[in-house]
Amino acid sequence: MRLLSLTVRNYRIHREVTVAFDRARTLLGGPNQSGKSTLAEAAHRVLFLRAKTGGAVQVEMVSKLHMDHPEVALDFEAGGGEWRIEKRFAGTKGTARLSGPGGIALKDDEAETKLSELLQSELAGGRGGAKLGSLWAHLWVWQGCSGDDPGEHAGRHKDTLVRRLQQDGVAAVMQSAIDQMVRDRIAVDYLALYTPASGKLKATSPPELARAQCEAAEAALTQTTEALKRLERAVDEHAKAGQQLADAEAALPGLQKQLLEAEAKLQEVAALRQQEEAVKRTWEAASAVLKGILDQDTRIRELQGKIAAAREALQPAEAGEARLFTAEQEAAKLAREAEQALRDKAESIRRTRQLHDFAAAAVAVFEKDAACSLLTGRTREAAAVEKERQDLQARLAKLPVLTAQDLKGLRKLDQEAGQARAALQAMATGIELLASDLTVTVDGVALPAGEARILTDTAELVIGGGTRLRIQPGGGTSLAEARARSQGAERAFAEALGRHALANLDEAIAAQEQRQSLEGQAAQLLARWKAMGGESLATELAAASSAVAVAKAELERRRTTAPEPADLAGAQQLHAAQREELQRAEEAEGLARRADEQARKRRDAALKTLEEQREKLARDRQALRDLEIAVQVQEKDHGSQEAREKALLEARGAERETALQLDAVKKSLAGLSPDLLTADRDRFQRAIKVQEDNRRSAQDARLSAATLLKLDGSSDPQADLLHATARLDAARRDHDHELRRAKAIEKLHKLFASSGEAIDRSLVQPLADRVSGYIQCLYGPGAEVRIALTDDGVAELELLCPGMPAFGFDTLSGGTREQVAAALRLAMAEILAADHDGCLPLLFDDAFAYADPERVQVLQRMLDLAAARGLQVIVLACNPGDYSGLGAVEVRVG
Repeated sequence: MRLLSLTVRNYRIHREVTVAFDRARTLLGGPNQSGKSTLAEAAHRVLFLRAKTGGAVQVEMVSKLHMDHPEVALDFEAGGGEWRIEKRFAGTKGTARLSGPGGIALKDDEAETKLSELLQSELAGGRGGAKLGSLWAHLWVWQGCSGDDPGEHAGRHKDTLVRRLQQDGVAAVMQSAIDQMVRDRIAVDYLALYTPASGKLKATSPPELARAQCEAAEAALTQTTEALKRLERAVDEHAKAGQQLADAEAALPGLQKQLLEAEAKLQEVAALRQQEEAVKRTWEAASAVLKGILDQDTRIRELQGKIAAAREALQPAEAGEARLFTAEQEAAKLAREAEQALRDKAESIRRTRQLHDFAAAAVAVFEKDAACSLLTGRTREAAAVEKERQDLQARLAKLPVLTAQDLKGLRKLDQEAGQARAALQAMATGIELLASDLTVTVDGVALPAGEARILTDTAELVIGGGTRLRIQPGGGTSLAEARARSQGAERAFAEALGRHALANLDEAIAAQEQRQSLEGQAAQLLARWKAMGGESLATELAAASSAVAVAKAELERRRTTAPEPADLAGAQQLHAAQREELQRAEEAEGLARRADEQARKRRDAALKTLEEQREKLARDRQALRDLEIAVQVQEKDHGSQEAREKALLEARGAERETALQLDAVKKSLAGLSPDLLTADRDRFQRAIKVQEDNRRSAQDARLSAATLLKLDGSSDPQADLLHATARLDAARRDHDHELRRAKAIEKLHKLFASSGEAIDRSLVQPLADRVSGYIQCLYGPGAEVRIALTDDGVAELELLCPGMPAFGFDTLSGGTREQVAAALRLAMAEILAADHDGCLPLLFDDAFAYADPERVQVLQRMLDLAAARGLQVIVLACNPGDYSGLGAVEVRVG
């Protein structure tokens, strides 16, 4: 299978982009945010994501820049021919088209079914695109995931790998007889870590304890990172403020010069405007005289008309005043009657509410007393549980403190002692007298005929009186060494048992199992005690007792002449009855209140109308008198009608002459464009103010940043961050180690329980040889890897370099993990390619982020070897110049 070309449309930031892939080596380069990873994602999703997938996966692909649904087309080789798959990701309206050799053209489900057959892989679908990330994850090395353990990917293709490896002539080894003993040992370790019923890790197991330490280290790292970020922001702000201050000081002199030039021109404008104002005042004075004469004449005529209208309007208003007075007296009488009725209803409510509050206080006393009794019973139950837990703790204290590691050491010492005894017995010599006429002795002890004797040390054999033989089992010296080792192993085992006051290994196993059982029971009792509220029961009981006392005091304070209820039911019955009575009284009071409000409103409205009518009548009378006086004053001041007409003619002539003078001055002023000059001056003043504000804000920002650096810079944040990171890394390694060990024990337990077959190391030797071939491109001819293949994939991946110990994958540095993982991916692809026309594509999306420049150069040798072996290598890089030695066809993006 080989990728030929990719076209994406309306896919995130891409409007339309086409990339042609080389058959062996392609280098896709471009800066960050240019969309390289987007193209890698599009190629993966057009192959493995169903076109009708909706939900968050489809939304992520939709472009926020281009208005249409995402479309992806990919040309590729598979199944002995060239194919083209085109998909439009539009949720339930998505489409898929597959065309191939011989005019094959399939759509939608048929196209995706055929595509799945060509890829020999299922397709992801549904609203969440389930399993999408796991499909061909061994070939698509996503950004940030290149250093992950590659064993997970091998597990997904384990069956295919085994089949291809077995075709090389290697077969799996069946389970041996000793597996039963190993199975029992694994079962003991499994029960020490997991709860059998749920299959979950115990809270006291090493993985769970390590996880808690890891979470604490993560919290400390977060705090240290935030402190470092604050200091880095302060440094950046200090530098930015300095630059801003320099920019403001450089701009101010030029702006001030331009401001002075604009102000000089504005002075000329000011002189013309003064002249304009003088002429304008003369014109305004003439216009004012003309307007005054016109206004006075008009006002006199208007006043005369208003006097006639006012006299006519006074007559009906005086008649309406008497009618309104009578209506106001009647409304006042009704309001006094409604007010008295409301006072009577309020007194009734007061008496009823007293009885209601008394009944409510009685109900509260009975209810709080019952709650206090319930809490007292719960307190006694919690105390009993706590006593039972303390008894268990006392039993635990009598048991020897024996951890799983201690038991493991005892088992090892017992095994070593047994091996030493077996070695000693293997080196011993046996002697048996079948028949003899002479007396035979061994070290002075007679040896009867038919008796066999085992010799573990040098012995003297005497036959009769003249024959003496010296027998040395095992050659003498080696036998003594074996005996010494046996005695040393027995002594070390006995001393280890003595340190824990134990008689034998069975007693140690029983003690540890009893301790684990008691600890589990104690934990259950503690959880039960906490679930009962044991930590807060005392506080709750005290609060309940106090509430009872308060309720009784409230009852006493609200006591009335009514008899006190005998129990809760009586109190509740009295409270319900008084509540109904209070409700009826409140309803009656509400009706009376509404009647009172309506009566008062009618009275107030009538009084207001009367007062308004009286005020209006007074105003109209006064207005009539004022109009008559005003006409007399105006005619006295401005003369008769003939005098006003003569003055009006003279004023109009003076107004026309001054208007001509004002128009000439305005034309001269307009030639200087004063509005533009004013805008220039305002603009320069505004610009100067902005620069001065920038200068002041820069000074303040620089001072604030310097203060922050002095306050928070008392310790080395980088060192704190390194220490916190180191602690977190150590905690994570411990957690990963304990978790891997626990999972390994769990897997072994499951494998033995289901009688699964084990795969011998020789089965994966062809895979290890291929990986070693790639590793030698990086670390020299002596480098190699060791691999074990389990039912779940690759396990115990180790790197061996000349002169160095073996390193597990998890112990490698970030850069080395990326490189070893890439080598395993290449080797797996090389094996799996046999089912895909001898070729598979491998895409590396900035996959070697932790590799130094020198290592990147060597990496290209490994990638080139993969291409030479028939694989298609596609590298995505922000700095394509780093891969210039690969000799790949380069494609630029962005």
